[in-house]
Amino acid sequence: MERPNRSYALLKESTDSCNSAGMNALRTIAGVQRTIPHVLACCGCNKFFSTETARKEPEEIKIPVPWGHIAGRWWGPKNQTPLLALHGWQDNAGSWDTLIPLLDPTISVLAIDTPGHGLSSHLPPGIPYYGNESVLFLRRIMKYFGWETVSLLGHSFGAAEGFIFASAFPDKIDSHIALDALKPWSLDMSTEPKKFAKNLDKFLDTVSLNDAETPSYTYEEMIERLHEGMIAKSVTKESCEVLLKRGIIPASEGKYYFRRDKRLKIGRFLGWTHHQLMEMTALIKCRVLFIKAMPGLKLEPENIIEETLNMLKKSSKEFVYKTVEGTHHVHLNNPERVAPIINEFLAPK
Repeated sequence: MERPNRSYALLKESTDSCNSAGMNALRTIAGVQRTIPHVLACCGCNKFFSTETARKEPEEIKIPVPWGHIAGRWWGPKNQTPLLALHGWQDNAGSWDTLIPLLDPTISVLAIDTPGHGLSSHLPPGIPYYGNESVLFLRRIMKYFGWETVSLLGHSFGAAEGFIFASAFPDKIDSHIALDALKPWSLDMSTEPKKFAKNLDKFLDTVSLNDAETPSYTYEEMIERLHEGMIAKSVTKESCEVLLKRGIIPASEGKYYFRRDKRLKIGRFLGWTHHQLMEMTALIKCRVLFIKAMPGLKLEPENIIEETLNMLKKSSKEFVYKTVEGTHHVHLNNPERVAPIINEFLAPK
């Protein structure tokens, strides 16, 4: 549950923003109700939501897989195919905990911990994370529940995985929402073989570590390390606490381990060149929403991003490009800036 002062700040900022734009649509912010009963706030979606339709707490689920389970948090109705939410590299499903309560409560959302992250099982020993496993995991989840098509919401690495899935299964995707990343970064094959060889040796060194060698930290040290370890410190310390709810396990008295698989530190092993990625972009047919944080995270030159945007405008059923002020984790730190855009995109046409 959000802290009262945090909820009130979101309420005031969202209301002020919409009032200044001449909008009077009201909606319930989940969490505010529990601290300020009957409070309604505007999110600019031109729909009314009563206190009875406020988004309720999510249900923890486990999806069986051969090596264990994939964990997730299911928000909203379960009699419909949910929006599948994919977090970034080394984050977890908690990455969506501040944003999802601000989405239209009639939208069902399943936020998953990808294997090796959060509460999901780690991959079997000796196997690296190649970086494209989420495509297989998504198909497993779809087949498990019997869904013919899905819509995806991805941040950073999760958005890149959604891109791959949308190009590989263009008829299985209705909509793809990408936050601060549009695709996997293009590899430079003049340098990639050396990086690949270095990562192989790094992987063998990492898997040789035993639990006794895994460092542990106090809770305060965990917050500090997570905050400092993010590129450009993109996650506030308050948001670090949200991620740590699914990100740590007890070590000894007063200390904790990071729950995520240590093999994730090595990074990706496989990828594509820019030419290959442009060919993949041309295969994407679904509706696409790209929300870019400013300054956010810049991984590639502007000309590569521009070429991708232009290709998506041609190939996709609908392409919407929006910018919001914030860091790479703006959806976690400032969800009130992102939620109205998603609500508008997903609203029935």
